Amino acid sequence: MFNPTDFPKPTLISANGVELEVFEAGRENAGKPIVLCHGWPEHAFSWRHQMDALAAAGYHAIVPNQRGYGNSSRPTEVTDYDIEHLSGDLIALLD
Repeated sequence: MFNPTDFPKPTLISANGVELEVFEAGRENAGKPIVLCHGWPEHAFSWRHQMDALAAAGYHAIVPNQRGYGNSSRPTEVTDYDIEHLSGDLIALLD
């Protein structure tokens, strides 16, 4: 059974003009990144059951709280949450 205290500690990463709260598992598995994105009204924590399994399979699981969620930046303009900004955040995160 999953213990919430086992959830990785977050890192704040600058990406696309915002700070994203990012959780990772399998970072040592360089070259095999996989980004898990939550939807509304979820949170990165919703991927807690998949992270360890992906790391064990050789992937570097990267799980950000998208802008406006958790401790990630919260821009004030509604237009800052469109698909171009959200996908830009993920592209910048991978860079």
